[in-house]
Amino acid sequence: MSTTAPRYTAVAILLHWAIALALTGQIALGWWMGDAMSNPALRGQAFAAIQLHKSIGLTILLLSLLRLGWRLTHKAPPLPAHMPAWEKFVALATHWAFYALIILMPLTGWLYVSAGWSAFDHHPLDVPTYYFGLFHVPHLFNLDHAALATRRAAADTAFFFHEKLVWVTIVLAALHVAAALKHHFVNKDEVLALMIPGLKPRDPEIRLAAPARGRGPALIIGFLAIAAAAVVLIAKFENPPVAPPPATANVATTTPTSELAATTTQTAVATTTTAHAGPPPAWTVDQAHSDIGFTASVAGDSFQGGFSRWSADIRFDPNNLAQSRADVTIQAASIHTGDAQRDQALPEAEWFDTAAHATATFRATSFRHLGGDRYEARGALSIKGASQPVRLPFTLTITGNHASMRGSVSLDRLALNLGKDSFPDETNIPRAVNVTVHVEATRAP
Repeated sequence: MSTTAPRYTAVAILLHWAIALALTGQIALGWWMGDAMSNPALRGQAFAAIQLHKSIGLTILLLSLLRLGWRLTHKAPPLPAHMPAWEKFVALATHWAFYALIILMPLTGWLYVSAGWSAFDHHPLDVPTYYFGLFHVPHLFNLDHAALATRRAAADTAFFFHEKLVWVTIVLAALHVAAALKHHFVNKDEVLALMIPGLKPRDPEIRLAAPARGRGPALIIGFLAIAAAAVVLIAKFENPPVAPPPATANVATTTPTSELAATTTQTAVATTTTAHAGPPPAWTVDQAHSDIGFTASVAGDSFQGGFSRWSADIRFDPNNLAQSRADVTIQAASIHTGDAQRDQALPEAEWFDTAAHATATFRATSFRHLGGDRYEARGALSIKGASQPVRLPFTLTITGNHASMRGSVSLDRLALNLGKDSFPDETNIPRAVNVTVHVEATRAP
Protein backbone atom coordinates (compact mmCIF):
# COMPACT_ATOMS: atom_id res chain seq x y z
CA MET A 1 0.00 0.00 0.00
CA SER A 2 1.44 3.39 -0.98
CA THR A 3 2.22 6.07 1.55
CA THR A 4 2.40 9.84 1.24
CA ALA A 5 5.17 12.00 2.72
CA PRO A 6 5.57 15.79 2.88
CA ARG A 7 8.98 15.42 1.19
CA TYR A 8 10.87 12.80 -0.82
CA THR A 9 12.41 9.87 1.04
CA ALA A 10 16.17 9.36 1.23
CA VAL A 11 15.91 6.38 -1.12
CA ALA A 12 13.98 8.40 -3.71
CA ILE A 13 16.55 11.20 -3.51
CA LEU A 14 19.45 8.76 -3.84
CA LEU A 15 17.93 7.02 -6.86
CA HIS A 16 17.00 10.33 -8.49
CA TRP A 17 20.53 11.76 -8.37
CA ALA A 18 22.26 8.47 -9.13
CA ILE A 19 20.19 8.10 -12.31
CA ALA A 20 20.68 11.77 -13.21
CA LEU A 21 24.47 11.57 -12.87
CA ALA A 22 24.66 8.25 -14.72
CA LEU A 23 22.51 9.59 -17.56
CA THR A 24 24.63 12.71 -17.89
CA GLY A 25 27.84 10.70 -18.12
CA GLN A 26 26.24 8.13 -20.41
CA ILE A 27 25.00 10.72 -22.91
CA ALA A 28 28.40 12.46 -22.93
CA LEU A 29 30.19 9.13 -23.46
CA GLY A 30 27.79 8.09 -26.21
CA TRP A 31 28.22 11.42 -27.97
CA TRP A 32 32.00 11.05 -27.88
CA MET A 33 31.79 7.47 -29.12
CA GLY A 34 29.66 8.51 -32.09
CA ASP A 35 32.27 11.07 -33.18
CA ALA A 36 35.21 8.76 -32.44
CA MET A 37 33.80 5.92 -34.56
CA SER A 38 34.29 8.07 -37.68
CA ASN A 39 37.86 8.99 -36.69
CA PRO A 40 40.37 6.20 -37.51
CA ALA A 41 42.76 7.46 -34.81
CA LEU A 42 40.09 7.13 -32.12
CA ARG A 43 38.17 4.14 -33.41
CA GLY A 44 40.00 1.65 -31.19
CA GLN A 45 39.31 3.74 -28.09
CA ALA A 46 35.65 4.03 -29.06
CA PHE A 47 35.31 0.24 -29.33
CA ALA A 48 37.03 -0.15 -25.96
CA ALA A 49 34.52 2.28 -24.42
CA ILE A 50 31.56 0.22 -25.65
CA GLN A 51 31.74 -2.17 -22.67
CA LEU A 52 31.68 0.75 -20.22
CA HIS A 53 28.76 2.33 -22.08
CA LYS A 54 26.79 -0.93 -21.99
CA SER A 55 27.52 -1.49 -18.29
CA ILE A 56 26.40 2.03 -17.36
CA GLY A 57 23.27 1.60 -19.45
CA LEU A 58 22.34 -1.63 -17.68
CA THR A 59 22.94 0.09 -14.35
CA ILE A 60 20.58 2.90 -15.35
CA LEU A 61 17.96 0.31 -16.31
CA LEU A 62 18.26 -1.44 -12.94
CA LEU A 63 18.13 1.83 -10.98
CA SER A 64 15.19 3.04 -13.07
CA LEU A 65 13.16 -0.08 -12.32
CA LEU A 66 13.97 0.33 -8.62
CA ARG A 67 12.98 4.00 -8.79
CA LEU A 68 9.69 3.15 -10.50
CA GLY A 69 8.90 0.49 -7.90
CA TRP A 70 9.68 2.91 -5.08
CA ARG A 71 7.52 5.61 -6.69
CA LEU A 72 4.55 3.26 -7.01
CA THR A 73 4.71 2.41 -3.31
CA HIS A 74 5.70 5.85 -1.99
CA LYS A 75 3.67 8.74 -3.32
CA ALA A 76 5.50 11.93 -4.20
CA PRO A 77 4.96 15.05 -2.05
CA PRO A 78 2.00 17.17 -3.17
CA LEU A 79 2.70 20.01 -5.59
CA PRO A 80 2.37 23.59 -4.28
CA ALA A 81 -1.23 24.78 -3.98
CA HIS A 82 -0.52 27.93 -6.00
CA MET A 83 0.24 25.91 -9.19
CA PRO A 84 -2.58 26.07 -11.76
CA ALA A 85 -4.17 22.81 -12.90
CA TRP A 86 -2.48 22.83 -16.31
CA GLU A 87 0.94 23.25 -14.76
CA LYS A 88 0.33 20.36 -12.36
CA PHE A 89 -0.74 18.21 -15.31
CA VAL A 90 2.42 19.10 -17.26
CA ALA A 91 4.59 18.36 -14.21
CA LEU A 92 2.95 14.97 -13.69
CA ALA A 93 3.17 14.10 -17.40
CA THR A 94 6.85 15.08 -17.45
CA HIS A 95 7.67 12.86 -14.50
CA TRP A 96 6.00 9.81 -16.02
CA ALA A 97 7.62 10.55 -19.38
CA PHE A 98 10.99 10.45 -17.61
CA TYR A 99 10.17 7.03 -16.17
CA ALA A 100 9.40 5.76 -19.67
CA LEU A 101 12.58 7.30 -21.10
CA ILE A 102 15.01 6.01 -18.48
CA ILE A 103 13.67 2.49 -18.99
CA LEU A 104 13.18 2.47 -22.78
CA MET A 105 16.52 4.13 -23.58
CA PRO A 106 18.73 1.40 -22.04
CA LEU A 107 16.36 -1.29 -23.32
CA THR A 108 16.76 -0.10 -26.93
CA GLY A 109 20.52 -0.03 -26.40
CA TRP A 110 20.45 -3.60 -25.08
CA LEU A 111 18.33 -4.65 -28.05
CA TYR A 112 20.81 -3.01 -30.44
CA VAL A 113 23.88 -4.83 -29.09
CA SER A 114 21.87 -8.08 -28.93
CA ALA A 115 21.37 -7.96 -32.70
CA GLY A 116 25.13 -8.15 -33.32
CA TRP A 117 25.09 -5.67 -36.19
CA SER A 118 27.09 -2.43 -36.48
CA ALA A 119 24.98 0.60 -37.38
CA PHE A 120 28.20 2.50 -38.11
CA ASP A 121 29.83 0.13 -40.60
CA HIS A 122 26.73 -1.88 -41.60
CA HIS A 123 28.24 -5.31 -41.01
CA PRO A 124 27.83 -8.10 -38.44
CA LEU A 125 29.61 -7.32 -35.17
CA ASP A 126 28.77 -9.66 -32.32
CA VAL A 127 30.59 -8.40 -29.21
CA PRO A 128 29.65 -10.10 -25.91
CA THR A 129 28.51 -7.88 -23.04
CA TYR A 130 30.23 -8.15 -19.65
CA TYR A 131 28.77 -6.13 -16.81
CA PHE A 132 31.81 -4.19 -15.58
CA GLY A 133 33.81 -7.35 -16.29
CA LEU A 134 31.95 -9.30 -13.60
CA PHE A 135 29.61 -11.55 -15.56
CA HIS A 136 28.24 -12.14 -19.02
CA VAL A 137 24.95 -10.47 -19.97
CA PRO A 138 22.82 -12.54 -22.40
CA HIS A 139 21.46 -11.11 -25.63
CA LEU A 140 17.75 -10.33 -25.81
CA PHE A 141 15.39 -12.68 -27.68
CA ASN A 142 18.34 -14.83 -28.89
CA LEU A 143 18.83 -12.25 -31.65
CA ASP A 144 22.47 -13.11 -32.22
CA HIS A 145 21.32 -16.44 -33.71
CA ALA A 146 18.66 -14.92 -35.98
CA ALA A 147 18.96 -14.53 -39.73
CA LEU A 148 21.27 -11.76 -40.92
CA ALA A 149 18.39 -9.72 -42.35
CA THR A 150 16.49 -9.95 -39.05
CA ARG A 151 19.55 -8.87 -37.07
CA ARG A 152 20.15 -5.92 -39.36
CA ALA A 153 16.52 -4.77 -39.19
CA ALA A 154 16.44 -5.13 -35.40
CA ALA A 155 19.71 -3.25 -34.98
CA ASP A 156 18.74 -0.41 -37.30
CA THR A 157 15.35 0.00 -35.62
CA ALA A 158 16.74 -0.17 -32.10
CA PHE A 159 19.55 2.26 -32.90
CA PHE A 160 17.11 4.72 -34.49
CA PHE A 161 14.85 4.81 -31.43
CA HIS A 162 17.82 4.78 -29.04
CA GLU A 163 19.26 7.86 -30.72
CA LYS A 164 15.91 9.69 -30.81
CA LEU A 165 15.19 8.87 -27.16
CA VAL A 166 18.52 10.42 -26.21
CA TRP A 167 17.51 13.71 -27.81
CA VAL A 168 14.08 13.59 -26.18
CA THR A 169 15.78 13.01 -22.83
CA ILE A 170 18.11 15.98 -23.34
CA VAL A 171 15.22 18.31 -24.20
CA LEU A 172 13.05 17.04 -21.37
CA ALA A 173 15.91 17.28 -18.86
CA ALA A 174 16.59 20.88 -19.88
CA LEU A 175 12.91 21.77 -19.38
CA HIS A 176 12.88 19.89 -16.07
CA VAL A 177 15.90 21.82 -14.75
CA ALA A 178 14.48 25.13 -15.97
CA ALA A 179 11.15 24.43 -14.24
CA ALA A 180 12.89 23.50 -10.97
CA LEU A 181 14.94 26.71 -11.01
CA LYS A 182 11.82 28.73 -11.82
CA HIS A 183 10.04 27.25 -8.79
CA HIS A 184 12.98 28.07 -6.53
CA PHE A 185 13.92 31.56 -7.69
CA VAL A 186 10.69 32.93 -9.21
CA ASN A 187 7.87 31.20 -7.35
CA LYS A 188 10.01 30.81 -4.20
CA ASP A 189 8.31 27.57 -3.22
CA GLU A 190 9.63 24.25 -1.84
CA VAL A 191 9.70 22.12 -5.01
CA LEU A 192 13.50 22.14 -5.47
CA ALA A 193 14.25 21.81 -1.76
CA LEU A 194 12.24 18.59 -1.59
CA MET A 195 14.77 16.81 -3.82
CA ILE A 196 18.14 18.42 -3.00
CA PRO A 197 19.78 17.18 0.22
CA GLY A 198 20.80 20.03 2.52
CA LEU A 199 18.51 22.60 0.90
CA LYS A 200 15.99 23.53 3.59
CA PRO A 201 12.34 23.98 2.59
CA ARG A 202 10.96 27.45 3.23
CA ASP A 203 7.81 25.97 4.70
CA PRO A 204 8.50 25.28 8.42
CA GLU A 205 5.86 22.54 8.48
CA ILE A 206 7.77 20.59 5.85
CA ARG A 207 11.01 21.09 7.77
CA LEU A 208 9.41 19.76 10.94
CA ALA A 209 8.01 16.79 9.05
CA ALA A 210 11.39 15.87 7.55
CA PRO A 211 12.83 12.48 8.57
CA ALA A 212 15.30 12.29 11.41
CA ARG A 213 18.90 13.01 10.45
CA GLY A 214 20.23 9.54 11.05
CA ARG A 215 17.58 7.84 8.97
CA GLY A 216 18.66 9.12 5.55
CA PRO A 217 22.31 7.94 5.74
CA ALA A 218 21.17 4.60 7.14
CA LEU A 219 18.82 4.06 4.20
CA ILE A 220 21.52 5.04 1.72
CA ILE A 221 24.11 2.73 3.27
CA GLY A 222 21.59 -0.10 3.42
CA PHE A 223 20.60 0.37 -0.22
CA LEU A 224 24.22 0.42 -1.40
CA ALA A 225 25.00 -2.67 0.66
CA ILE A 226 22.06 -4.57 -0.87
CA ALA A 227 23.05 -3.48 -4.40
CA ALA A 228 26.68 -4.53 -3.85
CA ALA A 229 25.60 -7.89 -2.43
CA ALA A 230 23.32 -8.47 -5.43
CA VAL A 231 26.15 -7.78 -7.89
CA VAL A 232 28.51 -10.13 -6.03
CA LEU A 233 25.91 -12.92 -5.90
CA ILE A 234 25.07 -12.58 -9.58
CA ALA A 235 28.75 -12.65 -10.49
CA LYS A 236 29.25 -15.72 -8.30
CA PHE A 237 26.42 -17.68 -9.90
CA GLU A 238 27.34 -16.53 -13.40
CA ASN A 239 31.00 -17.53 -13.05
CA PRO A 240 31.10 -20.44 -10.58
CA PRO A 241 34.45 -22.01 -9.72
CA VAL A 242 35.43 -24.48 -12.41
CA ALA A 243 36.61 -27.82 -11.12
CA PRO A 244 39.52 -29.30 -13.07
CA PRO A 245 38.43 -32.14 -15.35
CA PRO A 246 39.68 -35.68 -14.74
CA ALA A 247 43.09 -36.51 -16.17
CA THR A 248 41.47 -38.92 -18.61
CA ALA A 249 39.19 -36.24 -20.06
CA ASN A 250 41.50 -33.50 -21.26
CA VAL A 251 39.71 -30.85 -23.28
CA ALA A 252 40.19 -30.29 -26.97
CA THR A 253 40.22 -26.73 -28.06
CA THR A 254 40.38 -25.24 -31.45
CA THR A 255 41.36 -21.91 -30.13
CA PRO A 256 43.96 -21.33 -32.80
CA THR A 257 41.50 -21.14 -35.57
CA SER A 258 39.28 -18.89 -33.62
CA GLU A 259 42.15 -16.62 -32.92
CA LEU A 260 42.85 -16.32 -36.56
CA ALA A 261 39.63 -14.39 -36.66
CA ALA A 262 40.70 -12.36 -33.76
CA THR A 263 40.96 -8.60 -33.44
CA THR A 264 38.32 -7.64 -31.08
CA THR A 265 37.62 -4.68 -28.96
CA GLN A 266 36.07 -6.86 -26.33
CA THR A 267 37.57 -6.40 -22.88
CA ALA A 268 36.80 -9.01 -20.21
CA VAL A 269 38.02 -10.09 -16.82
CA ALA A 270 39.66 -13.51 -16.82
CA THR A 271 39.87 -16.17 -14.19
CA THR A 272 43.33 -17.66 -13.85
CA THR A 273 43.77 -21.37 -14.51
CA THR A 274 46.46 -23.17 -12.55
CA ALA A 275 49.26 -24.85 -14.43
CA HIS A 276 49.05 -28.56 -15.12
CA ALA A 277 51.99 -30.91 -15.10
CA GLY A 278 53.20 -32.04 -18.50
CA PRO A 279 53.02 -30.37 -21.91
CA PRO A 280 49.60 -29.62 -23.45
CA PRO A 281 48.30 -32.37 -25.76
CA ALA A 282 47.97 -31.94 -29.52
CA TRP A 283 44.59 -31.66 -31.22
CA THR A 284 43.58 -32.67 -34.71
CA VAL A 285 41.17 -30.40 -36.58
CA ASP A 286 38.32 -32.02 -38.51
CA GLN A 287 38.68 -30.00 -41.71
CA ALA A 288 35.48 -31.35 -43.23
CA HIS A 289 33.39 -29.90 -40.43
CA SER A 290 35.40 -26.77 -39.63
CA ASP A 291 35.55 -23.46 -41.44
CA ILE A 292 36.96 -19.95 -41.39
CA GLY A 293 34.52 -17.48 -42.88
CA PHE A 294 33.95 -13.76 -43.12
CA THR A 295 31.25 -11.23 -43.92
CA ALA A 296 31.94 -8.00 -45.78
CA SER A 297 30.04 -5.59 -48.01
CA VAL A 298 30.48 -3.52 -51.16
CA ALA A 299 28.32 -0.44 -51.73
CA GLY A 300 25.92 -1.62 -49.07
CA ASP A 301 25.53 -5.16 -50.45
CA SER A 302 26.67 -7.75 -47.94
CA PHE A 303 28.40 -10.96 -49.00
CA GLN A 304 30.01 -13.94 -47.29
CA GLY A 305 33.23 -15.76 -48.03
CA GLY A 306 35.81 -18.09 -46.57
CA PHE A 307 39.06 -20.03 -47.05
CA SER A 308 39.02 -23.61 -48.26
CA ARG A 309 42.63 -24.54 -47.42
CA TRP A 310 44.20 -23.98 -44.01
CA SER A 311 45.93 -25.95 -41.28
CA ALA A 312 46.38 -25.61 -37.54
CA ASP A 313 48.96 -26.88 -35.06
CA ILE A 314 47.15 -26.86 -31.70
CA ARG A 315 48.71 -27.65 -28.33
CA PHE A 316 46.14 -26.90 -25.69
CA ASP A 317 45.24 -27.88 -22.14
CA PRO A 318 42.63 -25.91 -20.14
CA ASN A 319 44.61 -26.74 -17.01
CA ASN A 320 47.87 -25.57 -18.51
CA LEU A 321 47.03 -22.40 -20.39
CA ALA A 322 50.48 -20.97 -19.70
CA GLN A 323 52.08 -23.49 -22.08
CA SER A 324 49.23 -23.74 -24.56
CA ARG A 325 49.72 -22.35 -28.04
CA ALA A 326 48.28 -22.50 -31.54
CA ASP A 327 49.62 -21.79 -35.01
CA VAL A 328 47.29 -21.38 -37.95
CA THR A 329 48.38 -21.14 -41.59
CA ILE A 330 45.92 -20.14 -44.30
CA GLN A 331 46.51 -20.50 -48.03
CA ALA A 332 45.46 -17.01 -49.14
CA ALA A 333 44.72 -18.11 -52.71
CA SER A 334 41.96 -20.40 -51.41
CA ILE A 335 39.72 -17.41 -50.64
CA HIS A 336 36.22 -17.70 -52.14
CA THR A 337 33.04 -15.62 -52.05
CA GLY A 338 30.80 -17.28 -54.67
CA ASP A 339 31.30 -14.44 -57.13
CA ALA A 340 33.73 -15.24 -59.98
CA GLN A 341 34.75 -11.63 -60.66
CA ARG A 342 35.34 -10.87 -57.00
CA ASP A 343 37.23 -14.15 -56.49
CA GLN A 344 39.59 -13.18 -59.32
CA ALA A 345 40.26 -9.75 -57.83
CA LEU A 346 40.93 -10.75 -54.20
CA PRO A 347 44.23 -12.62 -54.87
CA GLU A 348 45.65 -9.57 -56.69
CA ALA A 349 48.23 -7.16 -55.23
CA GLU A 350 45.64 -4.65 -54.00
CA TRP A 351 44.09 -7.27 -51.74
CA PHE A 352 45.84 -10.48 -50.62
CA ASP A 353 48.71 -10.34 -53.15
CA THR A 354 48.99 -14.12 -53.14
CA ALA A 355 51.87 -14.09 -55.65
CA ALA A 356 54.13 -12.44 -53.06
CA HIS A 357 52.38 -13.59 -49.86
CA ALA A 358 51.07 -17.11 -50.31
CA THR A 359 49.95 -17.55 -46.71
CA ALA A 360 48.35 -15.67 -43.86
CA THR A 361 49.35 -16.79 -40.39
CA PHE A 362 48.08 -16.50 -36.87
CA ARG A 363 50.05 -17.43 -33.77
CA ALA A 364 48.21 -17.57 -30.46
CA THR A 365 50.67 -17.04 -27.64
CA SER A 366 48.37 -16.82 -24.61
CA PHE A 367 44.94 -17.94 -23.46
CA ARG A 368 42.61 -16.89 -20.68
CA HIS A 369 39.65 -18.66 -19.11
CA LEU A 370 36.69 -16.28 -18.74
CA GLY A 371 34.46 -18.68 -16.81
CA GLY A 372 32.17 -21.50 -17.85
CA ASP A 373 32.68 -22.37 -21.52
CA ARG A 374 34.16 -18.98 -22.40
CA TYR A 375 37.84 -18.41 -23.24
CA GLU A 376 39.96 -15.73 -24.84
CA ALA A 377 42.98 -16.12 -27.12
CA ARG A 378 45.64 -13.49 -27.74
CA GLY A 379 48.24 -13.39 -30.45
CA ALA A 380 49.22 -11.80 -33.76
CA LEU A 381 47.67 -12.10 -37.22
CA SER A 382 49.90 -11.53 -40.26
CA ILE A 383 48.46 -10.88 -43.71
CA LYS A 384 50.41 -9.60 -46.72
CA GLY A 385 53.33 -8.51 -44.57
CA ALA A 386 51.15 -6.56 -42.13
CA SER A 387 50.75 -7.78 -38.57
CA GLN A 388 47.99 -6.93 -36.14
CA PRO A 389 47.62 -7.95 -32.48
CA VAL A 390 44.36 -9.76 -31.93
CA ARG A 391 42.23 -10.82 -29.00
CA LEU A 392 39.36 -13.25 -29.49
CA PRO A 393 36.65 -14.42 -27.09
CA PHE A 394 35.23 -17.82 -28.00
CA THR A 395 33.05 -20.58 -26.60
CA LEU A 396 34.13 -24.18 -26.27
CA THR A 397 31.94 -27.28 -25.78
CA ILE A 398 33.64 -30.55 -24.92
CA THR A 399 32.23 -34.07 -25.08
CA GLY A 400 34.79 -36.70 -24.22
CA ASN A 401 37.78 -36.21 -26.53
CA HIS A 402 35.82 -34.07 -28.97
CA ALA A 403 35.61 -30.28 -28.86
CA SER A 404 33.46 -27.78 -30.72
CA MET A 405 34.54 -24.14 -30.79
CA ARG A 406 32.93 -21.00 -32.18
CA GLY A 407 34.31 -17.47 -32.24
CA SER A 408 33.56 -14.21 -33.98
CA VAL A 409 35.51 -10.94 -34.19
CA SER A 410 35.96 -7.84 -36.30
CA LEU A 411 39.17 -7.19 -38.27
CA ASP A 412 40.35 -3.84 -39.60
CA ARG A 413 41.13 -4.38 -43.30
CA LEU A 414 43.04 -1.08 -43.57
CA ALA A 415 45.34 -2.02 -40.68
CA LEU A 416 46.07 -5.24 -42.59
CA ASN A 417 46.74 -3.36 -45.85
CA LEU A 418 43.75 -4.83 -47.69
CA GLY A 419 42.31 -2.55 -50.37
CA LYS A 420 44.07 0.40 -48.77
CA ASP A 421 44.98 2.17 -52.04
CA SER A 422 41.72 1.77 -53.95
CA PHE A 423 39.40 2.08 -50.94
CA PRO A 424 41.19 4.22 -48.30
CA ASP A 425 37.96 5.09 -46.47
CA GLU A 426 34.56 3.52 -45.84
CA THR A 427 32.64 5.16 -48.68
CA ASN A 428 32.09 1.92 -50.60
CA ILE A 429 33.76 -0.78 -48.52
CA PRO A 430 33.68 -0.67 -44.69
CA ARG A 431 37.04 -1.10 -43.02
CA ALA A 432 35.65 -3.62 -40.52
CA VAL A 433 35.30 -7.24 -41.69
CA ASN A 434 33.58 -9.74 -39.42
CA VAL A 435 35.40 -13.07 -39.23
CA THR A 436 33.78 -16.21 -37.85
CA VAL A 437 35.48 -19.44 -36.93
CA HIS A 438 33.93 -22.85 -36.32
CA VAL A 439 36.26 -25.69 -35.41
CA GLU A 440 35.63 -29.31 -34.61
CA ALA A 441 38.69 -31.05 -33.16
CA THR A 442 39.71 -34.33 -31.58
CA ARG A 443 42.44 -34.94 -29.06
CA ALA A 444 45.36 -36.71 -30.69
CA PRO A 445 46.18 -40.15 -29.23
